[in-house]
Amino acid sequence: MIAGAARGLLRPLAAGLALLFALSFSMLSPVAAQPLPGHVVRFAIDLRELIRAGRFDPAQDRLGVRGSQAPLSWSKSLLATAAGDGLYVVEVPFERLPFGGQPLQYKLRIERPGQGPDDGWEAGRNHPLVVDVPRLEVARRFGAEPAVLPPRRTGRIEPLGVVASAHVRPRPVQVWLPPGYGDDPARRHPVLYLHDGQNVFDASAAGAEWLVDETAQRLVQAGAIEPPIIVAVDSTPERFTDYTPTAMTLPAERTGTGQARRVGGGAAAYARFLVEELKPQIDRRFRTRPDAASTAVGGSSLGGLVSLWLALEYPGTFGAALVVSPSLWWDDQYALRLVQARGTNDASRPRLWLDMGALEGEGAFAASRRLQQALMASGYSARTLAYVEDPHGSHDEASWASRVEGMLRFLYGPLDRALHAIPRPSAAP
Repeated sequence: MIAGAARGLLRPLAAGLALLFALSFSMLSPVAAQPLPGHVVRFAIDLRELIRAGRFDPAQDRLGVRGSQAPLSWSKSLLATAAGDGLYVVEVPFERLPFGGQPLQYKLRIERPGQGPDDGWEAGRNHPLVVDVPRLEVARRFGAEPAVLPPRRTGRIEPLGVVASAHVRPRPVQVWLPPGYGDDPARRHPVLYLHDGQNVFDASAAGAEWLVDETAQRLVQAGAIEPPIIVAVDSTPERFTDYTPTAMTLPAERTGTGQARRVGGGAAAYARFLVEELKPQIDRRFRTRPDAASTAVGGSSLGGLVSLWLALEYPGTFGAALVVSPSLWWDDQYALRLVQARGTNDASRPRLWLDMGALEGEGAFAASRRLQQALMASGYSARTLAYVEDPHGSHDEASWASRVEGMLRFLYGPLDRALHAIPRPSAAP
């Protein structure tokens, strides 16, 4: 994810709530995030170069650290203190580390009164940091080049290259094939299409990943799920257009430019790319089951929004959708209005996974619960809708990775076992 305001471009329980599931990390993976007492990172940052150049005034400027893992956040800095001779120090204790041993993401920012949301940041991408010892020191200068971590990929992944389209900007596509795919030439497989595909199999683009390949490989080899084919479809700089069914005026704090602008509304064209161009290619090249019941789509943030829309608009193509941390704020809660206005019937009701993290912003659970209620009122049940609340989830790849096992079990595990893996809490107050 990208720091600061630009990061948004890439991306009370009601009485009578019919059905509410709570995420159980212990049932999802043996490597789920756990409390880790004593993990402290000490940042020691050299600002002498900036001070000499007049870009940092020790009399009025402050140095902050922002990042992806609590107590760091992308919205507010933890401030360092001067330690003499242009050195600034801050210690950050972590009760939890990112899921799956992934690096946390952080970035330094000069804080001064009156600056805009994009001012003060270090240039370039976020810095990855693997916290693998109880006490870790990061000693570097402001503006140093971020570390490049080697990609971690599991199983057989076939790159299709850049796939052209008559409807949207061309983009890279990768296909993960399940263990044993080459052993039985008569066997056909269900297919899952995932948006923001550059973040699905490795962390090279965002600094963290969904771990879809590792999780799917483990579940297939354990016989826990039916072996799917997983298609990772990259996003492009037109992400806001591709992943939104309607246009809206985006406020200045979300654009990253300091100015409001009208954006979005290109989901229909993106749908034509998926349905008319990409899916036929995948079905020709690989041993798929092309029917809707065997075809799912999924994504997070705006990708979650467009996945819901695709499932409701194209039930003859997509029989299930992963609606992960959806951008329910989009266009005055467009997703809620869509569900309330349309409704569904048994013949065209796609199976849905809907989730949200507690750390995704004020009102995140309230919004997701309203959508869940609207879906239940339209005829959904425990067998067609899984609703998951992640008490530790943020709006980032590592949080989504922690829920991938539940998603895959919901789509491809035996139905009774998949439902059991998402336990129900006590009745709502």
